[in-house]
Amino acid sequence: MTARLLLIEDDASIARFVELALEELPGHDPAAPPVELHVVRQVAEARQALEAGGWQLVISDLMLPDGSAETLLAEGYAMAAGAPPWIVFSAGVHADRHLALAARGVSCTLRKPVPLAELLATVAEVLRHGSTTPAPLATAAAADPVQQHFGGDRALYESFLAGCIAQFADDLAQGDAALASGDTAALCRVAHALKAVLELIGQPQLAAQARALEAAAAAGAGSDALPLGWAGLAQGLATLGARRHS
Repeated sequence: MTARLLLIEDDASIARFVELALEELPGHDPAAPPVELHVVRQVAEARQALEAGGWQLVISDLMLPDGSAETLLAEGYAMAAGAPPWIVFSAGVHADRHLALAARGVSCTLRKPVPLAELLATVAEVLRHGSTTPAPLATAAAADPVQQHFGGDRALYESFLAGCIAQFADDLAQGDAALASGDTAALCRVAHALKAVLELIGQPQLAAQARALEAAAAAGAGSDALPLGWAGLAQGLATLGARRHS
């Protein structure tokens, strides 16, 4: 029987990472059922999909373009009778917030970016048991992103990296538009998505720049901070793309 998974994630690169990861699930756990992944990118779309039902698992980011997935949790979608288990991604969930998410029905909270092995182990366990209490997995000592985030699978890493490079053009366009219009919330969302993607592909310095820009945008930083922060990050993304195609 095929397990229908709903992924609530607006970032195309992270959605692609989950898709590629789930393709590895049969090799990781031969007892796991085949999966059918359906992706939605906004709270409104997610609400419609959840109302339609028929899901065996929901995987969700918290920060979305039209709000937060916590709105859906507050509405009881993870606790209603027959509700599927939920796995939530977040770049930084403190203990108190983790407990609050669990109280609203979340089976497991994974730090974003999540290593491939941890994601596969969690999905397999939740599909089998409906919940999980995973032990922390050791982080690779080396800074090699192939080992740290992709379980040593270089082909998977290269496929994901190529998709990220292709997506950067859209990220740059969104960031430029947000800055030009003074939309700090949109700029914050772009930076939030990029910080996890850049960590996954082994670019910690650019990830730190994205994290700093997100914090500055969220705090409503002064007029100089955001253009300078975005200019540095945008240059880094453009350099990555040029290096990849050279």
